[in-house]
Amino acid sequence: MAIREIKNLDELVFGFVEKSNFIGATINTLTAAGENYCSELLAVDISVRDGENTKIIRTVAKLLPQNEFVQKLLQSERTFFLEVEFYKTFVPCLRQFQQEKGFTQLFNAFPEFYTARFNLEQNSEKIDENAVLVIKNLKDEGFVILDRKVGFDLDQAKPVLEKMAELHATVFALRALKPEVFDSKLGELFEEFVMYEAPKEDQRKFVDSLLKLIEDDDFCAKNMDRIRDTLLKSCEMTKKKNDKAMKHRFSSFCHFDMWTNNIMVKSANGIITDVKFVDFQIYEYSSLTSDVLLFLFTSVQLSVIQSEFDNLLIFYYENFIKYLRKLKCDASGLTFEEFLNEMAIVAKTRELMHVLLMIQPIYRDEKDAKEVKNMSKEDFLRNNKEQISQQCKQKATYVVHEFNRRGWL
Repeated sequence: MAIREIKNLDELVFGFVEKSNFIGATINTLTAAGENYCSELLAVDISVRDGENTKIIRTVAKLLPQNEFVQKLLQSERTFFLEVEFYKTFVPCLRQFQQEKGFTQLFNAFPEFYTARFNLEQNSEKIDENAVLVIKNLKDEGFVILDRKVGFDLDQAKPVLEKMAELHATVFALRALKPEVFDSKLGELFEEFVMYEAPKEDQRKFVDSLLKLIEDDDFCAKNMDRIRDTLLKSCEMTKKKNDKAMKHRFSSFCHFDMWTNNIMVKSANGIITDVKFVDFQIYEYSSLTSDVLLFLFTSVQLSVIQSEFDNLLIFYYENFIKYLRKLKCDASGLTFEEFLNEMAIVAKTRELMHVLLMIQPIYRDEKDAKEVKNMSKEDFLRNNKEQISQQCKQKATYVVHEFNRRGWL
């Protein structure tokens, strides 16, 4: 397969490398088919002079997908802008806030940002096929992505939840304590907009494709109408990003794509020592419980969530409150009961569909995955039942049973 060209790569590199030190660059594909839909990822290794030696700067270049249908479906131009601004504006704002609160170890759960462009034209904000975002390749620092079909065990899940709690708490505290800074610096990133627009018939086809994951289960078969109704309502509830009509007590930055492939970890002697989050394209300002639910139900091992789900919720909540207090933000009134009540609302209105949607690519066999550039609308609306693995069915069925047991259907 031909590797996609990055036009005027040298000019892009000169944004963070001295022109006189630049030697050259090699480009390779970074991800396999089915691992990323919102963008195309390339590994770009840049050779530079370092005194008498040659140094390699290993980076990741993110480009818009080469598929007009996918670009329109996933609002690629807007989400590309949001990710660039995440690194250029959002992260510095959070770190400055932490410094003002006396933090000496600033939040570092993101790759280092190098440069970005929207197009080849100067003084133009139009985002086109030449848009590129360049960030550090975390694999160079020993970070890896766990096997998505295996997922996180109990000890691995906790540092992820703690890092997630720090991110959520920092944004929550920033808005609570410095609303004028939040609005002036970050307000544009959290403007309400329609993310997904689909005719009712397409929504029904999409929901029917999700129901194929669970139709062999007796309980699900008997309650199919109720489950279908929940999923259809979720389609309506997820159309908008930053929906101003949704008022949540635990509103904060929500990554909204917090699953295995977007979480990189570094380990020593089998113990996770650091966590990084990637892929900041579809974030929004909404209930932080969305991130918690999606991560636990899609990316933590089934045996763990069967036995430790409630303990992991407590662990997350306690860390969230701990970081609020470190930031000198009033946490009174943010009770665990209130947290659980909000989670129930979010689960009922949004997350069942979200979780079932993400379970499919997690357990899909690589041979069945398509390159994004070859995908059509039907690939998003239809499931081939023969390609649904038993592991996928088992996880999806458990999720529906658990949502029902907790009164979330």
